[in-house]
Amino acid sequence: MRRQEDDQARAAALQAQADAERLRKQAEEAAAAAAKNQQDAEAARAAALAQQQAAEAQAEAARKAADQAQKEKADIRAQLLAQLNQVLQTQDTARGLIVNMSDVLFDVGKFTLKPEAREKLAKISGIVMAHPGLNLQVEGYTDSVGSDQVNQQLSERRADTVKDYLIQQGVPGSAVTAQGFGKANPVATNDTAEGRSKNRRVQLVVNGEAIGKAAPGASPGQ
Repeated sequence: MRRQEDDQARAAALQAQADAERLRKQAEEAAAAAAKNQQDAEAARAAALAQQQAAEAQAEAARKAADQAQKEKADIRAQLLAQLNQVLQTQDTARGLIVNMSDVLFDVGKFTLKPEAREKLAKISGIVMAHPGLNLQVEGYTDSVGSDQVNQQLSERRADTVKDYLIQQGVPGSAVTAQGFGKANPVATNDTAEGRSKNRRVQLVVNGEAIGKAAPGASPGQ
């Protein structure tokens, strides 16, 4: 009987030892798994931080490149404005750079270019061709004297004459358009001789990607 009890006690002790060893191994495995999970989480956080920093660096580089591109366009626009102003009065507007050709550059009531006008347009052509990617819109305007039909035809013919001469000077035909607006969009009163003289004009609207896109919504004559 005593022997049987001793055997049972040893068996119980061995079982308890085995259970303890199993629990110890489980605890070690759990600790190792927890440590591995922690390492993985730290690695994931590090990777996410690196990705965020890379994205921020790329965004900053893109912003600087965009700012530099805008600055270059602004510089070219300012240079072009100064060059055009040396030939004809030019304004920087939302529609682009507007070069104004007054009525005195044409024969009275005609659409024939005077020699001075041809000389100035030749210079304008050279300036424009030195900046690839520019577009020119030629716009003809008259004062309010005379019939609408006569004014419309005169404005169209003057615009077409200027367009044709620019193309003759080497400006790509695909980069030039022409339109007549008659007595529309006056820039001064038609009640005085001085005002009517200002309204009789041909405008060259110069714009394009090279100097920044023209602002939308602007109407002709502005």
